[in-house]
Amino acid sequence: MNLPPRPDAFLPVLDGYVVQRVPAFRATKFYVCPDCDNTIMSGQGHVVVWPDDLVDERRHWHLHCWRVAARRGRIA
Repeated sequence: MNLPPRPDAFLPVLDGYVVQRVPAFRATKFYVCPDCDNTIMSGQGHVVVWPDDLVDERRHWHLHCWRVAARRGRIA
């Protein structure tokens, strides 16, 4: 049974998006952050963000970049 991700009280939220933390030990691939275009290294904790009900649109963000975007109130 797949349960929805539990909200993380320490992550900033943005209306219309789901945010989930990826701890360093689960980060096994390289990704490119959509905000700063820099690499998220394997073994580096980060967050995964996607629009509500569009999990195929998920993107991996540096936590700092996500905090800045959420504070701006928009992703782009």
